[in-house]
Amino acid sequence: MMLRKLVAIWIVVALVSLGVVGCSDDSQDAPPPEQLKTAEEYQAEAQEQITEENVADELDKLEQEISLEADQ
Repeated sequence: MMLRKLVAIWIVVALVSLGVVGCSDDSQDAPPPEQLKTAEEYQAEAQEQITEENVADELDKLEQEISLEADQ
């Protein structure tokens, strides 16, 4: 009878300690969230980078990227 109580107490202690360790606050270790660009920011970037002189080259680059992704 006494052995059962001891085993039961050890099981409860083990479960409680695992619960406390498993529920610790890990938010300090999390990396900062990635900043995503908005559609307006992408459009502004494109307007700065793509000119009449390099539009054909930029189009070729995009077609190559799409082709590579489609092959995967």
